[in-house]
Parts: sequence; structure tokens; C-alpha cells
Amino acid sequence: MSEEPRPAGDIGKQRIEALSDGIYAIALTLLVLELKLPPLAEHATNADLGRALSDLLPKILSWVLSFWVMAILWLSQVRIYHLVHSLSHTMVRLELLQLACVSLMPFSTALVGEHGNLPAGAAVYAGNMLAVAVTGALRTRELLHQPHVHAKPIDDTLRRALNRRAYGLPACALTAFVLAFFVPGWNMLAMAGMVLMPPLRRA
Repeated sequence: MSEEPRPAGDIGKQRIEALSDGIYAIALTLLVLELKLPPLAEHATNADLGRALSDLLPKILSWVLSFWVMAILWLSQVRIYHLVHSLSHTMVRLELLQLACVSLMPFSTALVGEHGNLPAGAAVYAGNMLAVAVTGALRTRELLHQPHVHAKPIDDTLRRALNRRAYGLPACALTAFVLAFFVPGWNMLAMAGMVLMPPLRRA
């Protein structure tokens, strides 16, 4: 089947998809590099190993949260890409901005794993998540306002689902960001809404 003609200035989605998949894959892999045990004595006991693993727990929890939230955002992106045959210049810019924010996730995850009990550490992490969610929401908004890039018409049910996610994901991250200054560490519970949000149905 020949590719649909697209307006001048629009960009085919395949190359951006490939770039996006690569950056998400690298970022998700880099997350695990912070899960390193400190050096143990030559004759370490099970108790020593248990204490070392216990000290690692904050980093493990931040890895779990980051991995699943980023995986959910990636899956959402994949489903959104099924709705379009090309991207407007604005969508491409928003996509690249979001990928820049995604590439920072290993850093902010390492920071919150080490200093998640401090408001600054918790706020940087939540702010990073907020930036990823907001750029994704703006991309979805642009998609809905550019019907010429749609692979097929978007019905009202799907439009409502897209809007729920577009506003719901940033709302969770914004709540976590605000709470970081009052209950650092516990503020990450606000991210649970991202994990529990119903997935988009296939187009």
C-alpha cells in the first residue's frame, strides 16, 4: 500500500518512533545501574549482606517506580502513534523535548534513591516526571487539534480517553511535586495514579 500523502512540513513517524524506542530502552536499562551493593568485607556474614540489601531498598523502590511509570508512558506513546500516519512539526518538537526529559530519568532516579528523604531530591524526581507527563499531554493535545495527521478518524470515546490521560498523568506528577516539599519520600505515592490509570484501547 502506498504511503498517504501528507502536507508539506509534516514528518513521517517511523524515524521518530525508532529514536523514541531507542531512548526509552537505554533509559530503562540505565535505571538498574544504580542497584549496586557496597563492597562487603572478605568474611562477610549473611547478616552483613542482609544489612547491605536493606540499605539498598530505597534505590530498589525508586527503580520499580521509575521503570513501571516509564513503561506505561512508553506504551501510551506506542498506542498514540497507531493513531497517526505523520507528525506535525510541533508534535516532533514536543516529542524531542519529552525524550530529553526521559533521558534524565536515570539521573533523577539515582538522586531520589540516595536523597529521597530530602525535599530537593524528591522535588527534582517528581519535577522530571512532571516534565515527561506535561510534554506528552501537549503532544496529545496537538494530535487532537491536527486531524490531517490522523490515520483514521478518532471517535468521541477515544478522544475522551486521550484527554483523561493527557490531564491525569500530569496531575499525578504535579501532586507528587507539591508534596515533595511537605512529605518527601511519601510524596511518591501520588505517582500510583499513573500506574492505576486505565490503558488506552487499541485504535
